[in-house]
Amino acid sequence: MLTKLSSLQAGTLGELLTVAKLNTLGHAAYISPEGAPGHDVIVVVAGQPKSIEVKTRQFVDRAAEISRWPVDMETKGDTDFFIFIELDLRSLSPNFYLLTNAQARETHKNYMGSGNCVPAHVRRLVGANDFSALGA
Repeated sequence: MLTKLSSLQAGTLGELLTVAKLNTLGHAAYISPEGAPGHDVIVVVAGQPKSIEVKTRQFVDRAAEISRWPVDMETKGDTDFFIFIELDLRSLSPNFYLLTNAQARETHKNYMGSGNCVPAHVRRLVGANDFSALGA
């Protein structure tokens, strides 16, 4: 039986997958130093560094198992982009959802300083593996 990765393992894997994906798309992307405030990845877009907060959730049977991507907008709210990842543990295949800061805020439900971005709302705003927001 498949078991889920720890939160730390899933988060680290999500950041590595994000950097790999962005680099394969021709963007220079780097993991931020451990503990960098407000973001996990830096990507260079049109010669300018942009910050990305990565949130990874995993599932065993179907993506609908993912009910939320936890985001604390008080500490993460200044990042340029958010990438929400659905990680299929059967194949370790990720689906990436790239949102601008404004889009992420639109999907965010606030709970006393913390909160969640809701997958159904994220999926309505952007398609899986659509990185066109980086070219905008």
